[in-house]
Order: sequence, then structure tokens, then C-alpha cells
Amino acid sequence: MSKRAEADDRGRIVIPHEIRERHGDRYRVVELDDRVELIPLKDDPIEGLRDAVGDAFDGRSIDEIKREAREAAREDATDDTSE
Repeated sequence: MSKRAEADDRGRIVIPHEIRERHGDRYRVVELDDRVELIPLKDDPIEGLRDAVGDAFDGRSIDEIKREAREAAREDATDDTSE
């Protein structure tokens, strides 16, 4: 589906009803080199993450996933500063 939308004088864009019905009311705005994309956000961000990565997190709690992500980020930051 393709729809046309224009920003008003305050920079607001109205997302057509049919699209909001299908994808919801919350979106992440992503600026790329040649375009801007709206990525629908799920009410439960972990559910969206699970949808994106399949069964990679099955059987693991949100706390475990968060802890591992923080540890990986800490390791990456340490590696970046030691190079």
C-alpha cells in the first residue's frame, strides 16, 4: 500500500487510518541516506524483538537478555578504548 502524506506548517504528518489500524499508533522514524522510514513499534518491545529474531531468546527471561546485552556493550566499549 502506498499513500501520500504532507507535513503541515508544524511538521506533523497524519498517518492514514488504514495504516494505523494495521500497524498501530507508535512508530520509530529512521532517517536513511535517501529516504525516511517509519517502523511500527509494538506495545511490548520485547515481543517485537522476539518477532525479529525468532526463537533465539526462547526460554530466557527479559532480565537475562538485558544482562547479556549490558555485558556485551561493556565488553565492546572496553575493546574500543583499549585499541
